[in-house]
Amino acid sequence: MDSMYRYPSFYDMLHFGRGSDLPFYLDATEGCARVLEYGVGSGRIAIPLARRGQQVVGVDLSESMLAALHARLSDEPDEVSERIHTICGDARELVVGERFDVVTCPFNGLAHHLGLDELGAFLGRVRQHLRPSGRFVFDVALPAPALLAGTCSDIPWFRDPTEGFVCRVSERIEYDPLTQVLTITTTKRAMEGEHEPVQMVLRLRQLFPAETLLLLRHHGFEVVERNAALGDVIGYVCRPG
Repeated sequence: MDSMYRYPSFYDMLHFGRGSDLPFYLDATEGCARVLEYGVGSGRIAIPLARRGQQVVGVDLSESMLAALHARLSDEPDEVSERIHTICGDARELVVGERFDVVTCPFNGLAHHLGLDELGAFLGRVRQHLRPSGRFVFDVALPAPALLAGTCSDIPWFRDPTEGFVCRVSERIEYDPLTQVLTITTTKRAMEGEHEPVQMVLRLRQLFPAETLLLLRHHGFEVVERNAALGDVIGYVCRPG
């Protein structure tokens, strides 16, 4: 079973049009010359920052997603692409060797750290890479009761975004209330040609708003702003306490 992030074209297709959080990140990073972004992916947030003149150091664990980012940068002017530097590595372990005025973690990236130890290790790295007056900007998805109850759904017909053949997709969602981990298993099956089914998995820690505040306080962060107007996520702006 593969990670969803091995297939960036499919991932981007599923989330096509997502952008309600972009103004939040643009506002929260305004005036910061250099930004450290964890979970940079294919550059949905990083590229707009670079377009307005900011330098972005983008960290991601997926080589496939970083390759998709560099493919997108090939369509950008040189002065934009040169402002983005990428590092493939584990955010809980990687030491960039620099402190930043702002560190970001968009699109529910915190949820990829499933246990309390993993969450603590990540937040420790964030603090390590922030200047004393810096800001940590991120968002967390609101746990959806319908998903926590478990569900199955289907996309009956679509064209594979990479190879163009007709496919169908089934999605199974399961939730473990003891670990608070939501597991999304997506199976893509071709409806024409000789193609093996592809099964992808995504596991996300479900963080409730009060729990997130306690987690941040425990690891030495002070929340200075919460934004609940971003659709299915809550945006946070924090500073080291």
